Amino acid sequence: MDWKSIYKQRCVSADEAVKVIKSGDRVILGHACGEPQLLTEAMVKRKDSLENVEVVHMVAMGKAEYAQPGMEPHFRHNALFVGATTRAAVNEGRADYTPCFFYEIPRLFEKELPIDVALVQVSPPDEHGYCSFGISVDYTKPAAQAAKIVIAEVNDQMPRTHGDSFLHVSD
Repeated sequence: MDWKSIYKQRCVSADEAVKVIKSGDRVILGHACGEPQLLTEAMVKRKDSLENVEVVHMVAMGKAEYAQPGMEPHFRHNALFVGATTRAAVNEGRADYTPCFFYEIPRLFEKELPIDVALVQVSPPDEHGYCSFGISVDYTKPAAQAAKIVIAEVNDQMPRTHGDSFLHVSD
């Protein structure tokens, strides 16, 4: 099957895409400005059907609703960096903090924090079916490579970056 058929087959709404997340899963979110806002919001919207989902993230640039008071039965945030939107949850004991050096994060995903689902943001595919992680290739690409399931939010405003920054639509 060619990549365009695979891509067309896999395109669904954010609400539909996050239905694969199940209770007890560990979900990693793309980093900082690469956080997939629509997917994160769709996951939080499903809170009543989820329990004990661990949300691992470094710098949350979005609302971080999964770390707000009252979300404890549904989500437990594990911060790799404690930023403004998650600081209160960590300070109040509603979230965890895993201290690490940035360069250690890919190894964490392989050995210490195996990932069930990676929610990432990418550019539209090029003529060969490759999407770029753009501004968030840092730990996001290793997270996608380590995850059992990858859900990508395709953003036509995500710039394409070169180097080792691509994900094929078949992945």
